[in-house]
Amino acid sequence: MNEFIAMTTNASPMFWLTLIPLVLFIWFVPTLLALFLNRPHLKYIAIANIPAGMSFIAWGALIVWAVGGKVSQKFANKFSNKLPEATTAPAKSNEL
Repeated sequence: MNEFIAMTTNASPMFWLTLIPLVLFIWFVPTLLALFLNRPHLKYIAIANIPAGMSFIAWGALIVWAVGGKVSQKFANKFSNKLPEATTAPAKSNEL
């Protein structure tokens, strides 16, 4: 721990000018993904992203929310149209 404190106190301003934007970019990746993927819940993802950056589990859940959207419903609609109609086979009789 003392090494970390010594490293941060002796860090150059260029180190901080690089580290802080990088951390903020990573922190808000779920919001950026929701923005680029045009998700309707963008504002909720952005609001939840502020405290969620402190938890990897919550941050990961926001990534899933931002990327997922309603993809499962899209696939269900897409593939239900391509499935052949179910036909009923005639029942076999077991008579000898």
